[in-house]
Amino acid sequence: MEDINPIAYADEIEEKFYKSCFRLSSEDIMAFDAVDNGPINNVIAGLDRHCFGVNLQKNAKGLIAGMFYIDGKPTLKGDIIELRLADPHNYELLLRFCLLLADDYLQVDPINAFNTFQKKLRTFLEKDGYFTITNKDVEQFEGQEAVMFAPMNKGILKIDFIDKVTFYRDFFQNRHRKKFAGEAEFVYLMINAETSLFKIGTSKDPGYRERTLHSKEPSVHLVAKWPCSKTVEKELHRLYKSKRTRGEWFSLNFKDLTEIEKHMNKIIAK
Repeated sequence: MEDINPIAYADEIEEKFYKSCFRLSSEDIMAFDAVDNGPINNVIAGLDRHCFGVNLQKNAKGLIAGMFYIDGKPTLKGDIIELRLADPHNYELLLRFCLLLADDYLQVDPINAFNTFQKKLRTFLEKDGYFTITNKDVEQFEGQEAVMFAPMNKGILKIDFIDKVTFYRDFFQNRHRKKFAGEAEFVYLMINAETSLFKIGTSKDPGYRERTLHSKEPSVHLVAKWPCSKTVEKELHRLYKSKRTRGEWFSLNFKDLTEIEKHMNKIIAK
């Protein structure tokens, strides 16, 4: 097997991304609305703030999925990425697109956006006669010599979804499970996977704190912890006070989390 040059691979993804991603004009959005079943019109009419959409086309290169996001406030605008479903880089390209949306539209959660696009794509593929499976379906057969047959003539297509907790734990280099010697006070970050809200708190045992919260909020999970004083927690609370929803819970976007990760790394490095 040929070794992959990481620089060449990154350049290939970069080139593909900028060739497949476009800003939608108001004329483009109106044209999409003419063949849409309602959600775009709701945004145009002001009934909804935004919408996600997918359309499928076939050409000489195979199936092309156009995945678009339209925002109605303060002005009508949107973005689209066109992906060839046979392209092995689709996961990275769509995730990068969702991160771009989260950067441009603060109300967009990148993981929710990714999974929304994939769910809509799956619906269109099933309607078009394909049999679809997900990465979660495949995981249960890992390590087994399983064979899958499609009940439909067009074959099987795999649709990947992102687990939100796993994604953010990976983003913070899985610091939630790192061991530290001696007594330490930790500043921790937890996520409520259902609401996408983040908790910034302190504890000598964040893992135990996570378990105690599960009795009331089973969707709360520890994603990162850093050994440092409570003054750091207060500093983070002050920095993001405009995004506080209640108590120690904050509505943080991906840009905020990137700032926190850089900020905490600097503190730990001192």
